[in-house]
Amino acid sequence: MIRHLSIFLILFQLASCVGTDDEVGPHVAEQTDYYDGVAYHRFYRYTGNLLGYATSSDGVTFEKFAGSPIMEDSLFPYLVIYEGNRYLIVQHRQGSTAYYLYDVNDPTEPKIVNGGRPILEGGFFNVGVTIVGNRWHMLVEGQAGETFHLRYSWADFPDLNFNTNISAVVINDAGNPYLSYIPSRDAILVVYGEGYRSSGVWSVTASTALISSDLSLAASWRDSAFRMSKSGIHIADPDLGCGIERFPLIITVGSAQSSVSTYYFRGTKSDLYDAIIAGSTEIEEDDQNPTMTW
Repeated sequence: MIRHLSIFLILFQLASCVGTDDEVGPHVAEQTDYYDGVAYHRFYRYTGNLLGYATSSDGVTFEKFAGSPIMEDSLFPYLVIYEGNRYLIVQHRQGSTAYYLYDVNDPTEPKIVNGGRPILEGGFFNVGVTIVGNRWHMLVEGQAGETFHLRYSWADFPDLNFNTNISAVVINDAGNPYLSYIPSRDAILVVYGEGYRSSGVWSVTASTALISSDLSLAASWRDSAFRMSKSGIHIADPDLGCGIERFPLIITVGSAQSSVSTYYFRGTKSDLYDAIIAGSTEIEEDDQNPTMTW
């Protein structure tokens, strides 16, 4: 049975930490998913900054790949699809801290691309990317004191260097971005963690921006009334999946950096964008939450 909830209600049994590099575990964290029309695929981080991989027939119950870890020294994985190819962004810290791009068309055998060069360097945390044409739009999570924030950058494929165009802060008190381009609105939807500085507890919210606007300006990113929260518990790590879009839309959220919980939106990403703009979003919770644990 699935329980029907309003997005403005408190969501049950979710928690996560934004900006963390905590290696204490075991845990299932920073999940990033795609659907190829037949199966669901998930990359995630677990104990010791190892990259795990899992598959599913329904997008809810995942079977962990017996050959995991498929990569070591890997944090903050983020899956993107470009011109039919699947790529994974991960941060490595051996040597100097930087983000690299991998071809994961064979998900169990990641192959480094971009000439082996980093696409972003520096002590940042989670990143999110969406692609319009050849341009890769990125939000980058940074930290100043106790305040997390998001900066914007862009790079054009195939020469991906996001350090060149990184902006000042565009969204404050925020982290863990998931970006999706909405072609019918020529706009970006970003779902992300927020509120740690103001409340001491992370929740999830959303903002939107028109592609025609200057995305390096904070004024271009319009916040919304969308909130997922639970009193006293951190909630972050939202993911809407990518690849062939399915119905209902699966929304996953990290739960206490130890598991993943699953929710559903009865519509497309375009419908979700419109609902967030209108302030009337409803989701449904899977009654088996959390749906993936260690």
